[in-house]
Amino acid sequence: MPSAVSVVARSYPDRIIGVENRLPWHLGTDLKHFKALTQDHVIIMGRKTFESLGRPLPNRINIVLSREKIEDRANLFWVQNLETALLLADFHSICKGKKQFFVIGGEGIYSLFNKYINKVFLTDVNSGPINGDAKFDFDFPNSEWYYKFEREFQKSEIDDYSFRISYIVRRKPEHRKRMISEFRETNKLFDVNWQQFTADKDVADDERHIERAQLSFLERL
Repeated sequence: MPSAVSVVARSYPDRIIGVENRLPWHLGTDLKHFKALTQDHVIIMGRKTFESLGRPLPNRINIVLSREKIEDRANLFWVQNLETALLLADFHSICKGKKQFFVIGGEGIYSLFNKYINKVFLTDVNSGPINGDAKFDFDFPNSEWYYKFEREFQKSEIDDYSFRISYIVRRKPEHRKRMISEFRETNKLFDVNWQQFTADKDVADDERHIERAQLSFLERL
């Protein structure tokens, strides 16, 4: 099945990701990276993150996990539990021929999906102490994760602070499997692309190709 990837920006050293449901900084370069990563993919978020965005992000399938109902509309789906979120993310990722989907927050959503996350794009923002009400308070011990790429960025006209983007990979990735019968609906795109996920081929080659493209963009930022 498609692999789950987290994209998160947090303050250093306090690991704050939000203050009153908003980002406590503007980082134009990091936003450009986020857009390039998630464009044309499935993204999963909680209600507060969705409300902070103000609208579904264009050119993406937006899945909002919340107990409070949100009206479905074009490219926006409301789900009430993790299992349905994963099912929808798998279905739409397969329809799009995508091998990854992205978890984008907030705090509770990152925690809920933690065991399924295989890779993390982590932005540490050199903001100094910040009083916030949401955190990404995760460590990445060397026994379970390794840092494959890091790049430092300086404060600029479009970036409030200097920051570092790290690409972190789980040593033993979570490989989820499904039967096609789990999907209640289908379409031609799904039927065609399903074969990509069931064919007997080297999945690692696909992962390396995706990774090279992502890191190449990050190097050019």
